Amino acid sequence: MADASFSVWNAQNFDSEVLRHPGLAVVDFWSENCAPCKQLTRVLSQLSTEIPPSVRIGTVKVTDNLELAARFGIQATPTLLFFKGGALVDSRTGVDRRQVLQKLVETHA
Repeated sequence: MADASFSVWNAQNFDSEVLRHPGLAVVDFWSENCAPCKQLTRVLSQLSTEIPPSVRIGTVKVTDNLELAARFGIQATPTLLFFKGGALVDSRTGVDRRQVLQKLVETHA
């Protein structure tokens, strides 16, 4: 998932970039050989052009960040976690339509 519109988060920067961010951070936990993950990337790419600048979207590659995935109980990919002010406020597993995700962002932003 190499898309310039996404931040890449890992164990070293997750707390500072996600948990200490005062606004909404949407975290996409993904894996490389996951077809639904690629589909979600397209949806998030579209969404990233329509969100307020206070909202961050980023990715965590599960196979490179097993401890981080375990910390948040990730059992399937793709999984989206929504953090606001460092608190987990929502989660989704699988792929949703852009409109559904846009509504979630609007609700939590």
